[in-house]
Amino acid sequence: MDGVAIVRQMDVVQGMLHKSVIALAIVPTNRSLTVTGRKAYSVMLHLAQRQAAAGAEGADGGFSTPLNAILRGFGATNSISTDAKKYIDQMVSTKVEWRPLSKSEQQLPLGFDPATGTATDAGTVPPQITDELRIFNLLAEVRIYKRAGENWVTWYYPPSIREELVSPSRWAQVDFAVLRELTTYCAVALYEMCARYRDSPAGVTSRQHWSWWAEALRSSPTSKVRAWRKFKNEFVAPAIKEINDLGDIEIELIEFRRGREVEFVQFGVRKSARRPDRMAPVPPDVTNILRGGKLGVRDTVVEDLERAYGAAAVADGLDRYERFLSGGDRPRIGNAGAYLRSIIANKSREEGGAGYGGAGQGATAGSPADAVLLPAAAPAPPPSRHAADDAERHRRFSRIREQFAQLDAEEQAEWVRRVRDEVEASATPSPSIMKRLLRGEWQSPLVQVMVIQHYARREIDEDWAGLPLAEFESLMATHQAGEPGAA
Repeated sequence: MDGVAIVRQMDVVQGMLHKSVIALAIVPTNRSLTVTGRKAYSVMLHLAQRQAAAGAEGADGGFSTPLNAILRGFGATNSISTDAKKYIDQMVSTKVEWRPLSKSEQQLPLGFDPATGTATDAGTVPPQITDELRIFNLLAEVRIYKRAGENWVTWYYPPSIREELVSPSRWAQVDFAVLRELTTYCAVALYEMCARYRDSPAGVTSRQHWSWWAEALRSSPTSKVRAWRKFKNEFVAPAIKEINDLGDIEIELIEFRRGREVEFVQFGVRKSARRPDRMAPVPPDVTNILRGGKLGVRDTVVEDLERAYGAAAVADGLDRYERFLSGGDRPRIGNAGAYLRSIIANKSREEGGAGYGGAGQGATAGSPADAVLLPAAAPAPPPSRHAADDAERHRRFSRIREQFAQLDAEEQAEWVRRVRDEVEASATPSPSIMKRLLRGEWQSPLVQVMVIQHYARREIDEDWAGLPLAEFESLMATHQAGEPGAA
């Protein structure tokens, strides 16, 4: 069956992307790939498959569409060079390593004959390929331009994998109705990989070492995973819950231990009774991300805020931030991301929203954010459970700070370096904050909270402040008994 016939057959299932197995378990090797970027890549694959089926691809093998069909929020007035480039550039410049989900997938015919400009036949592939390593860019070339006043994009896939991406011989059925609801990179990657086994008689994925899964499910090649327990609690467990709550499949984590330590991991996969309505692919909406970028807020920060509070709350927070900046004689905001977080959290608190506990550290009492957001005559709240919770959180913070102070200087410096890398990647830090992080001055009031909280999330638990008291005390005792402070 030729490539066009395969695509026509696959398009029978409305609202489903038949995503090639070579685009599922991919590990970025040189830069981070955001959840927005990964979703946009799936939309581009779907558009390419439809154009190939209709014979509408370019004579040079490229695929074209309005930019707004890939990323919502790019109107005709948006700047191509500054707004669109960073998302498209992710896919052109990100090198990924493909991890086959099974041994049989190591022998897919992904060759390329320069003489003919076409993929090689399966018969030319050497038999019994094992331990194969393939690294390629997600896209080979992209052109962004104006057509009749509208932003357009033309893209090209690497020639050796083009046919397998556009007309895959093995694929996973990815439901766009589910994909649009998932909010983290880990959830999107895990869903796409497990969807490969939706109709598998065995009902389980391949069994891999836990580090294999950790690398395939994280978005950044620079984040080092020190322990499966921590990665599972922080990323995998929330992703499984999100998929099971929203998806068309149900996933179960299966761990294989050697002694007390988890060594291998696989996932059980079964169809869910839930059947989301089939829908055409909806491109990720980057309207808030574009607005935040103009205010100095990183896209990853906006994604986190949308995940915690919802897109509407973030849009309202951006409105408030813009109104604040439009006033005269406003002070310079050192950390725009933290400031926006404080605005949204304050608004959520006023409305009694559940997002109150997610407030950032950007604004304190008496800051401009409070002056804008809090009613001047608001009475002091009566003593409540929040006061007791705050006291307990402060007590735990003090204990963790004392534990951190007992680490040797080299370990403290390493933790401060990790905080500095995280701040640089997710926010626009003020010079005063960066100066203290560069000097390793973790006790400075400007950086102490972010250092201790980062340490607590990684070494105690992601929800260290909300753990039951007995569990918190047990974890603290374990660390004080001699567990390394930093692995």
